[in-house]
Amino acid sequence: MRKFAARGMVMALLALATAGIAATSTAPTASACSSQENSSAYAATLPQVNPGDRGAEVKGMQLRLRELGYGLNGTGLYADNTLSAVKDFQRKHGINDSGIVGSKTWQKLVGVLPKFRTENLWATTPQLNPGDRNPAAVTQVIDHLMRITDGEVPGGANGVYDAPLADVVKQFQRQVGIKDSGIVGAKTWHALSTVVSVRGNWGC
Repeated sequence: MRKFAARGMVMALLALATAGIAATSTAPTASACSSQENSSAYAATLPQVNPGDRGAEVKGMQLRLRELGYGLNGTGLYADNTLSAVKDFQRKHGINDSGIVGSKTWQKLVGVLPKFRTENLWATTPQLNPGDRNPAAVTQVIDHLMRITDGEVPGGANGVYDAPLADVVKQFQRQVGIKDSGIVGAKTWHALSTVVSVRGNWGC
């Protein structure tokens, strides 16, 4: 059932991208949205994050904490303001406030989310280079970025991976510690997906 839902989602977005319209993916099936299954299994896969780290997990964690009322931006760097927020979150949830984000903190922060909010249903995509015309891949990049930024993403008209869109990707790559080539390969796809999943911004 989920395969058909994902296929329909991709086809709908492909049509919009071809027309030069940026859009986010459609919601999962009603049964998926009403599922009581949480994200504890996903949270168990997340690596330990320490103060001073930079990466996709840090950026996703910052965005998740922001939704919980902490005044953070998704910089991707685990700096002092993020440390203060993490320690406060840990104290409120009965966790040793070391600032180290391990399994207990991930479970309270991400594991409690419904599974549909952390599960990426997009299919694997090919490498995308600046200047390429690939409506399906461009649509996926835009969808990921919109779920991260909560705003419009420039570029991508007619399915072309143009300079404005590549600039947004390059900024994202710098934030998560990937070489800012603008090339969307396996590392960048994984980082994009990780940020959205840790934030809990897939699904309904």
